[in-house]
Amino acid sequence: MKRWFVVLLVLLAVIILLSPAIVGRLAQNNIDQNIEWAESDSPGVSIKTESFERGWLTSEGRHRIVLDGGQFREVAASYAEATGNPELPSLIIDTHLDHGPLPAGSMSPGLAEAVSTFKIDPGNGKPFEIPGALTSRVGLSGASNSHLLLEPGSFDHETTNFEWQGADMTVDTNPSTGTISVDGEIKAWKIAASDMVADFSAISITAEQYRSDFGFNVGSVEMNMGPITLVEDGAELSIESLSLSADSSINEDRLDGHSVIVIDTVNIPAVGTIDVAMDMTMERVDAASIAVIGKAIQDAQSSPDPEEALANLYPDIQEETETLFRKGFSVRMDKFDVALAQGVVSTKLNLDVPESAADTDFSWSTVLLTMSASIDLRIPGTIFEMAAMMNDQAGSLVAMGVLVPDGEDYVMDAEYAQGLINVNGVPLPVPIPGL
Repeated sequence: MKRWFVVLLVLLAVIILLSPAIVGRLAQNNIDQNIEWAESDSPGVSIKTESFERGWLTSEGRHRIVLDGGQFREVAASYAEATGNPELPSLIIDTHLDHGPLPAGSMSPGLAEAVSTFKIDPGNGKPFEIPGALTSRVGLSGASNSHLLLEPGSFDHETTNFEWQGADMTVDTNPSTGTISVDGEIKAWKIAASDMVADFSAISITAEQYRSDFGFNVGSVEMNMGPITLVEDGAELSIESLSLSADSSINEDRLDGHSVIVIDTVNIPAVGTIDVAMDMTMERVDAASIAVIGKAIQDAQSSPDPEEALANLYPDIQEETETLFRKGFSVRMDKFDVALAQGVVSTKLNLDVPESAADTDFSWSTVLLTMSASIDLRIPGTIFEMAAMMNDQAGSLVAMGVLVPDGEDYVMDAEYAQGLINVNGVPLPVPIPGL
């Protein structure tokens, strides 16, 4: 009995003495896995590990995030040209990790606890600190819970002033299962230069996402933002509020999604005030094809010449595009309203592509003959008359019967099926002559 007791004590001592070093390595691997995951989801974002010193009970690491490619390439090039800085701006993250069976300051078992602080390097090698920190706890399964709390601050760079009110966000991630949830607020921030001022109010974000078997994330996201004001050379553009709500899911091997976007009171110089609202649904989209096409687009955006790569993309995705249309899908826009002072331009759209037999050869002519579509358009008369004064072809739409008067508005009710178009009850050949 005593012998077993001694063996247990020895095993316990080994766990206590050796596990911190083992956990330190596991914590580093977890960080590397999160970096790889983040980069795969964000083309054009480069995350570099500048240092990682793993100790027995603690470790220190530094990572640098640079927006240097993909959709950020043009912005990065413009920034470098405007500032003359030899390097692009970057975010520096310094992380201190406590690891062991019971990380320092914690009474519950886990893999590691980390505190990260932030600096911004404008590109001149003179970084400045962002007040606040990100505290994270990594569990034994690799899942992590993080709390980002940034305090208000400001920074002057040459003739530009940056001000921010901070952020308060909670993020839960699990790279092994691909799940991520976000809940919090990015508070107001402002950029002021000699000829431009950009003022952004707080943004609230709530998201529940998971990585599907097809390599992309699905789930829900909701974002709400208050007033935005942009002033340049004395001209002001403003938005009263902006909201986005979207959800998506995988049903068997098909992707379904629904999104709603509302932009209230957009004040545009020389145009006036407009409101925009859109409600869009897609169903039965082949998830495997979307995954391949999406990855190809990301690779093209990250290439040295994104414009050329995107222009020459189709041969690389032709097979997946044909599979997408062969398997069928539907897209429905229940609302696309643009409200101006003169009235509301309202559009509704439906597109349905039925699934073809798997043993049939693909042809675009077959797709065109089997698909169906409809569009309902309503334009206030005052807006149409303005368009007709600016472009003579607008008036020809009425002469051809494409637009017909309906009270004070002009409307179009068009349907397409089996290769034929019916516009406002009148069949028309495809393509429509004169258009």
